[in-house]
Amino acid sequence: MLRYLQLLTQGTDATNSGTARHHRNREESDTTTEQASSHANGLEDKLTSETHLRRFTETVLDSRQQEIEDREMEKDELVLRVEALENELASTQRQLEEAQDQVFRLQPCRKDITESEAKDAYKTLVGNVQRWVENRAGHVIDELETGRLMSRAAPPEGSRLVTLLREQSRRCINVSQSDEFQIMGAIMNYLHITMFSKSFYCPLDDGDDGGTAVWIDELEETMSQLQRDITQCREWRSETLTALTYQPAFKARRQRYINFVVDDLTSLLSIIVPRTPPADLQASVRRSIVEPAADLVHQLHLAPSIYSLKWPARSASTRLEVYQCFNLANGGTPIDLSGTKSSSPARRNVMYLFDIAPGLFVERIEDGRKLGLKAIVKPTVLVTNAGGIYLKVQR
Repeated sequence: MLRYLQLLTQGTDATNSGTARHHRNREESDTTTEQASSHANGLEDKLTSETHLRRFTETVLDSRQQEIEDREMEKDELVLRVEALENELASTQRQLEEAQDQVFRLQPCRKDITESEAKDAYKTLVGNVQRWVENRAGHVIDELETGRLMSRAAPPEGSRLVTLLREQSRRCINVSQSDEFQIMGAIMNYLHITMFSKSFYCPLDDGDDGGTAVWIDELEETMSQLQRDITQCREWRSETLTALTYQPAFKARRQRYINFVVDDLTSLLSIIVPRTPPADLQASVRRSIVEPAADLVHQLHLAPSIYSLKWPARSASTRLEVYQCFNLANGGTPIDLSGTKSSSPARRNVMYLFDIAPGLFVERIEDGRKLGLKAIVKPTVLVTNAGGIYLKVQR
């Protein structure tokens, strides 16, 4: 009996042991399955992330590639435009050369004015103006009880005449015995404005805007930018202007402009000499002033050297040594102050009054370059060494 019970007990234990092993194996199997499932989910998430990253990278690369292709197309277009502009520039250069060659072939030999000739002609012009004022206006001025130019200038011609006076001249309008020099300064300023200060003194075409003169100025500027030295540019300008002055229509245009200047200046000066017959006054203005000025400026504007009229600087009172000075205290005779300084004893009592005439200057063209500005005829100014005897200067 006991033996039987022992066997039963052992059997039960064995059964229980087997059952335990079964449960343990099942638990281990479940754990392994869960781990495998979790690992698979991680791999799937990683794969999805890498797929998104790859797609984004491909999109960025495609965009950059498109930008590169667009830039290449723009570059090709710019290259074509540059080539077209270079061809156009080369064509323009050829046309300029052909035009210059044609002008040279058609143009007779040009005789340019020399500096010595320009000096003599300008001195003659200033002398003509001075003598005209002395002969025509001198007796009228002497008959006046006052020496005030302003009181004789009736509008509208009078106001115009006064505007031709330079700033310092207007300040000295009441200086006794200075009227003749005031009139000289006004006439010289009028000639400077209407003729000498222009690119070319008279019309080159029938338009009102001076288109031909502007075209020549612009073309000369363009030529200077095409690796042409200034000698070539100035020669081209001189030859072109000379050719234009040989056109049949130029003579008529020039004469019309001279007639206009004569009539206008005669109208202004009629206030100064009111008792002179108009025809006589007009003839004297033409013969003594306008035609000599037109002949001179014609030659100056055709020359390859650059001629210009320049008035004294605002610092004239301290640089009298570089000007031709007329002494009012001695009837307007020249006084030589060259070589002196503002502190020199010779200038101790000398006072600058106002400008009478601009100087004639030249910039000579030599060896492909422009030389410095040179005075051929000094500007003329009025001074006095009589202290306050003549002076009641307006401030």
